[in-house]
Amino acid sequence: MNMPVRQRLLNAGRDLFASRGFDAVSVREITARAKANLGAITYHFGSKEALYHAAIDSIAAPFAAMIADVAQGPGSPLDRIEKIVRAALSPKSPQPGIPPMLLRELAGDRPLPPPMARMMKRNLETVSRLIADGQKDGSIRAGDPALLAVSVVSQPFYFKIAGRAIEQTLGVPRGGDAWSHVIDHVVTSVRRTIAATPSQGT
Repeated sequence: MNMPVRQRLLNAGRDLFASRGFDAVSVREITARAKANLGAITYHFGSKEALYHAAIDSIAAPFAAMIADVAQGPGSPLDRIEKIVRAALSPKSPQPGIPPMLLRELAGDRPLPPPMARMMKRNLETVSRLIADGQKDGSIRAGDPALLAVSVVSQPFYFKIAGRAIEQTLGVPRGGDAWSHVIDHVVTSVRRTIAATPSQGT
């Protein structure tokens, strides 16, 4: 069975927006890749911007759901934060286009697209709640849970967007044992950033 036109447009838009950004991609390019007519984006989404938002949401929503699921799993708050970091850095993580899209949007001066802002807000709130729980049980140091959450999230985000640079400059391929070593390093750094005692940071 052929893939519906709407899904083809979504797939094409997601790939092109992730690689080149919203402004650099034309409606003609998207519809050509999707093998659809020029009016298909307007018909199915209303506008190129609406397609862009739908493309972001198609990867941002599953990623935020994954983070929430990990946060609700077993283990101490500090251990669950470690699991979140590992999940975010995993090569199998369901958000391959989000880091470059987010980086472009953060570098600009316009408001974040709503689905991207929702993802960031949801993830920061998830981590903030775990930090607050860890502060109550004494495993996480005192401090503003929201700001500590930003510190936690920023480290795997940077390593994710810098993956290609790490691969080229340090010779660490994104996958396999070498990348596992990178993940272990980030986990240790995050734990030491927020742990109440040195022993809990290792």
